Amino acid sequence: MTGKAARNAELERLHSEGASYAALGRQFNLSPARVTQLIARVRRMRKTMALRLDAPLRHTT
Repeated sequence: MTGKAARNAELERLHSEGASYAALGRQFNLSPARVTQLIARVRRMRKTMALRLDAPLRHTT
């Protein structure tokens, strides 16, 4: 993972463990609003990937 992707995954993990947006913002030098946006992006990406992996394969004949 790249630096920002790893940071964003860490933000999401810490938040799911109970850390507040404000605390995460202070720890990573971001605003609480930006932390919220980044966590939402990680969760959207994970949901999209899960849907794509569960989708049926295309039948090509």
